[in-house]
Amino acid sequence: MVQKYKRVLVAIDGSKGSEIALKKAMDTVKNNEHAILDVLRVLDLNSLEYGGAGIALDSREVYRIEQANEEYMFNLKEKIINEQGLNEENVHVHLRFGNPKIVITHDFQPEYGNDLILIGATGKNFLERLVVGSVASYVVRNATCDVLMVRS
Repeated sequence: MVQKYKRVLVAIDGSKGSEIALKKAMDTVKNNEHAILDVLRVLDLNSLEYGGAGIALDSREVYRIEQANEEYMFNLKEKIINEQGLNEENVHVHLRFGNPKIVITHDFQPEYGNDLILIGATGKNFLERLVVGSVASYVVRNATCDVLMVRS
């Protein structure tokens, strides 16, 4: 029996793994008539600091980062619509602030009722995974819907 999905969430972070997950998510939406694609980018302000020196960003810098990411997301939506042939009303882009693990699993997915989450295997190096853990592994363990971990 083939699972039909109605609302597909793909979390992107600029890594190669998330690019591959986005491609797989677009294919999944194409193969599930009337499915909605939610593309989510979560900005973790705790990791956005000057050169890793522990110096917090000021409000102007946070605003600049937010504006740049909003522009990126809107351009990405246009690219998905134009290059993949998906309907504009079926593609939604979202930008959130917070811990990606929590936002994806406990905030966004329950709010939007996604029945599938696609996520790249990892965007962190070995040491970062050891210290803070992989977002992908957390989502796989804690999501209340199907999760597809996409490997590069």
